[in-house]
Amino acid sequence: MKWLQCVMLAVLAAPAIAQVTVEEIDYKGWANSIEMANPDVRLVVVPAIGRIMHYGFGGGENILWSDPELYGQVLPDGQPQVDAEGQYVWTNFGGDKVWPNQQSEFAKINGHAWPPDHAFDGAVHEVGLLPDGVVISSPVSAYNGARSVREIRLAEQGTRVEIDQRIEKLAAAKVEPLRYTIWNVTQIKPPEQTLYPLNPHSHFERRYHPFGFAAGAATRNFTIEGDIGIFVPDPAEAQKTGADSDRWLAGIVGDVVMAEFFRRDATQHYPDGGLSAEVYTCPDYTELELLSPWVYLQVGETLTHEIAWELYRLPASADTPLARRQAAIEWLGTH
Repeated sequence: MKWLQCVMLAVLAAPAIAQVTVEEIDYKGWANSIEMANPDVRLVVVPAIGRIMHYGFGGGENILWSDPELYGQVLPDGQPQVDAEGQYVWTNFGGDKVWPNQQSEFAKINGHAWPPDHAFDGAVHEVGLLPDGVVISSPVSAYNGARSVREIRLAEQGTRVEIDQRIEKLAAAKVEPLRYTIWNVTQIKPPEQTLYPLNPHSHFERRYHPFGFAAGAATRNFTIEGDIGIFVPDPAEAQKTGADSDRWLAGIVGDVVMAEFFRRDATQHYPDGGLSAEVYTCPDYTELELLSPWVYLQVGETLTHEIAWELYRLPASADTPLARRQAAIEWLGTH
């Protein structure tokens, strides 16, 4: 298969860092996937669909959500799938990937409002091995002229994963001038609750923003304790909120906290009216979403955004939602 050849040609041999193993595996039907592990945690990158598909404690469950019906599949000829009416449909593999533009501009940039740009979401990515991880690179988008490059590195011990990301603009977009953002979309298994640190100087009236498509559900399921926003999935409705947060965004899945760490630059413009973190929930999964500044790029220019992930297992004594939240916030406060 052509995509398999591309992946294999792009893999570079690299010596392993002590206690970090990086090796090629077959992951749920995707050949040439890359597994990285240390004594505490396991992470799997699938270049065939351009994303991280597994993150969890060694020997433990995957915190990321994925669709079992799509295991081993790839985009047909590298292009989006179409329905019976000839309309593009989203192949929602799950896991973690990057989108490059504000969603309200998808139709203007891509020629269709949905799904996202397939060069970033679903296309085969080139991959090179690092001593402690991988670097994956998307194809150059025919729509926006850019590609994503992500260096994904695992610590020698503990659960920390550092993800250094950039969008490189290599050709003119179909619509110019054009703003870009590095928008991480991480689909996790349904959490009990998600947590935001709310900006005390937020320009949002509530200090968070409920998206209009299900604003009633979003406001009903969002509460604030001090400077922490708590967003609980709705059992029936999809819903979404966002905030101009800084430092972290987290979800509690069972007795595990998954946290994503980042920094917000208060001097920059951000997408969606100024949001640096967003959470989308539906009955099947939740998305933890981080957004970089929203900037214009000329050909040859690059946008960067560094983030990190960590897992934390809650103590057995945290046996209520409140206790789990308090323990999670205490741990998050140490970062």
